[in-house]
Amino acid sequence: MVDDENEQKKKILEAEEFYQKGLVYGKDSDADGAIECWQKTVELNPNHFEGWYNLGNVYHIGKGYLERAIECWKKALELKPDDVDVLYNMGNAYREHKDYNKAVESYKKVVELNPEYHEGWNNMANAYSEKGEINQAIKCWKKALEINPDKYETWYNLGIVYKELGEFDLAIECCQKILEKYPNSYEVKRLLNAINDEKESA
Repeated sequence: MVDDENEQKKKILEAEEFYQKGLVYGKDSDADGAIECWQKTVELNPNHFEGWYNLGNVYHIGKGYLERAIECWKKALELKPDDVDVLYNMGNAYREHKDYNKAVESYKKVVELNPEYHEGWNNMANAYSEKGEINQAIKCWKKALEINPDKYETWYNLGIVYKELGEFDLAIECCQKILEKYPNSYEVKRLLNAINDEKESA
């Protein structure tokens, strides 16, 4: 029994050493080195939350392997079901791979756990927009702006959607909100001109 306990402690310490080594590889953008270390981490200590979480991140960001990343993040969620960062990264990964339903599902969990998480609302809006559910997208962008009214990208996305819907006055309003804060934004001025042109010819 004592031997078993000692063996277990040894494994946990060894797992932590591999985890720390993996962080060094990660800093050097060496995805393969990081994967090798963190794979060892979770083999030695299957309850190492950060090992699973970072393994998922490196599989997705470093390698573009969605399935493997999701597997690792799911293991991390078994250990901490309410971890907002894991759920948020899953949402982003699903969205990048155009699985918008699963992306929305992940972001919903994020904002249930942390209703003030601006990026959760913002990216959920993007996912809704990409799957063609514009009204839902608008609701989420508005919610995001209640939390952070200074967010350039959110106002910009909303402006584009209003323009596409022919809601020109609302689109112009969104551009003006950005220009209050970023008066020299060439991108927004260009969008504003396009909206005014369309409004005149409507």
